[in-house]
Amino acid sequence: MTERDDAVPTGPPASAPDPPPAGPPPQTRRGLRGRPSTRDRPPTRDRPLDRSAGSAPAQPSPRHRAGSPRAAADAVPARRALLLVVAVLGLLAVLRAPAMVHAGEGMRPGLTRTLLLGAARPVERVTHLVRLDTPDRWLTRAFGHRTAPHGGASELATAASHAATGRTGTTGAPAAPLTPLRRPTAADPLRVLVTGDSLTESLGPTITNTAPDTVRAQTETRFGTGLVRPDFFDWAAHARVQVAERDPELVIVAMGGNDGQGITLADGTVLPAGSAEWAAEYQRRAGVVMRIWTADGARRLLWLSLPPARSDRLNGYFRQLNAATEAAAAGVSGASYLDLAPWLSKDGAYSDYLTGADGQAVLARSHDGVHLALDGARIAAAHVIDNIRSTWRLG
Repeated sequence: MTERDDAVPTGPPASAPDPPPAGPPPQTRRGLRGRPSTRDRPPTRDRPLDRSAGSAPAQPSPRHRAGSPRAAADAVPARRALLLVVAVLGLLAVLRAPAMVHAGEGMRPGLTRTLLLGAARPVERVTHLVRLDTPDRWLTRAFGHRTAPHGGASELATAASHAATGRTGTTGAPAAPLTPLRRPTAADPLRVLVTGDSLTESLGPTITNTAPDTVRAQTETRFGTGLVRPDFFDWAAHARVQVAERDPELVIVAMGGNDGQGITLADGTVLPAGSAEWAAEYQRRAGVVMRIWTADGARRLLWLSLPPARSDRLNGYFRQLNAATEAAAAGVSGASYLDLAPWLSKDGAYSDYLTGADGQAVLARSHDGVHLALDGARIAAAHVIDNIRSTWRLG
């Protein structure tokens, strides 16, 4: 039989490799990356034989593969992220429009203030009409900033136009008779409330810690507040809450550090900060809250002067505010004014370092040039307590 050209060969081709020998595969050691080592080492008891030399190398995990579909899906396109940020900022601008107006009105006159108020005031009007400002008012109340009704119907703002016509802060009515002072004891100490803006943050606790045991003082600080913005925080309404809930016999007030800004009257008229009309309106408003705290002589009030400021501009406002509150206290039964400038200044001028009780120079002012450092609070507290001792005949 002749061999056909298309017959299938029955033997192995000439190029086929020799079949593997019978028996176990050759012993090899894998390196750190799964590759056979170039050096053969005999197996040891601590290194078992690797019998998977012929197996395929392990494939990398899909999550480590570059350009995998899952990694691409997890990535947020830059355009989408930008749109998300813009949407969130727009939502905040709508929901917190009153806060934007408040921030703008507190700015100094200029292009930034004009642009901010030009955008925020229309938004605020619309959000109030459709009651989108409700979350902002909830947050305001949650953080203790009780606002006046929309439109500024606060005791501080009522009859605000009187200041523009030249009326002073006093009413001309005869002073109410003072309630006689009792003699506090350690068993029944004098109930004192130290309140106001951030100027009381260190002063209040220092008074509490250094007062005699015949005085029991509490502190309530309301940061960023004052008498010029009752729509932000209404001190007249809050003063009524304080006397009802705390029943103090003496109220010590330090306030005015945030009030170097214009006052907007109920009719929309703006009294520029530093003007004579602005100072007269501030005096009237100070008299309003003083009468609430004192109940026309039933309680006592001690209003502390603002310490000199490092900034000449701010210091000019502070001098006017001090004069206004001193004049207001003179017309309110039970109110008095304590000028701390002789001890918190050097010959009436601002100074970071002052003389402490031991005669040594101490750092009395904070870095912002407005607030008191701890040693400065100690200086002020000592004179406040001296005033309380002499007024209430404490031993």
